Amino acid sequence: MLTSRAVAAIIGALLLAASPGADAQGQPGGSGNQQRPTFRSSAQLVEVDAIVLDKRGNFITGLKPEDLTITENGKRQTIQQFYLVTYDPGRAAGPEGGTIVSPYADQADYRGHRVFVILFDEGSLSTDGLMRMKMGAEAFIHDQMGAEDAAGVMVNGELFKGKLTNDKGLLLSAIRAARPALDTRDSLLAPFREWPRINTETEAQRISEGAREETAALAAAACREDPGQCQGVGGQGDVENRIQQKARQYVSQARQLTEQTLQSIQLVSRSLEGIAGRKTLILLTEGFYVEDFRNILSKVAAQAARAGVTIYSIDGRGRVNTLSINPDVLHQSRARSTAFDTGDDGPNMLTAGTGGFMVHGIDDMSLGFGRIVNDTSTYYVMAYQPANTNWDGKIRKIEVHANVAGATVRARKSYAATKLPPQQAIWSVSK
Repeated sequence: MLTSRAVAAIIGALLLAASPGADAQGQPGGSGNQQRPTFRSSAQLVEVDAIVLDKRGNFITGLKPEDLTITENGKRQTIQQFYLVTYDPGRAAGPEGGTIVSPYADQADYRGHRVFVILFDEGSLSTDGLMRMKMGAEAFIHDQMGAEDAAGVMVNGELFKGKLTNDKGLLLSAIRAARPALDTRDSLLAPFREWPRINTETEAQRISEGAREETAALAAAACREDPGQCQGVGGQGDVENRIQQKARQYVSQARQLTEQTLQSIQLVSRSLEGIAGRKTLILLTEGFYVEDFRNILSKVAAQAARAGVTIYSIDGRGRVNTLSINPDVLHQSRARSTAFDTGDDGPNMLTAGTGGFMVHGIDDMSLGFGRIVNDTSTYYVMAYQPANTNWDGKIRKIEVHANVAGATVRARKSYAATKLPPQQAIWSVSK
């Protein structure tokens, strides 16, 4: 569990560790005389990043403000800023690297740099899943991270060295510091495979809340499966007690793991909210217990969205299948089933709520990183002053629609109505 001291230390230490390629002013390369971008205060504005695709899945360029419609809690909002951000290291860069391409660029605060935070959800990752994730993350740092990008790595619930950096050596050290947790979701689910069995974590949740009929049905099935063992433990009544104890223990421990995951995500959001523009959080996970946390997850996603954080997730389980009628918690083979498994619900709520997506079914995790890097490198930014100026912290729903035939839009779905601190460009953060 993160202490308030740890949170304060990370937020206070979130400074850019400049690599040898950065000058004394924090500018990558150059003499330090390049003009820094200026940022208008956006604390009173709501920014929405949008990926707009055609029927073939290709990004649509050349859109204007009138081509998109934003509503907040069902009421249409006036778009006050609108521009396209695209990152292409092969093109001529602006004063901060990257490029703005838009006839409305003069309305925009510059957002040229990419910011990534890689979060290892150790409590969910199996040993083989963690190894795949580490290999993919290292490949991302080596091959896909640009010289003008900044990144950080969350390991063990803390931002490694308390810094965002473009120092690839430091980032690789952070990735290599990730270690398997003593208790993981898979190890907590392992007793479900043992007699008397519980079929799913959803079933365990219902039993922990006192679902007597469900408990009795499982106990009866266990006694039919092994009558001798049933009698040896004292009969069906004692088997029911064992099932209840097993379910309650799992739910209690799984809640703790989920709380740790959500605390880490909230910490990232709070730490990044003062940095201008889009920030990308890559959640490396195999899913987590979600039954008691759906409302909290909606709040965490809304807080991240307000901070300008887009969450993506990569499933560390590698190739899975959906053919078996049994949940993957009952099978230890590599190609595990995801049928009846609610572990994906949490990552899905976080990614969909902030405008990101989930990556499933790959063994080469560098491909997952590649999809995310590509997605977060070109997007539209729209900003509006909400008609409701009461910053009361409540969640407000956002919908973005394209007024272009055949176009689809992916964008954040809500935000928490809170004021933001003054915004800084990432390369303007002091060393």
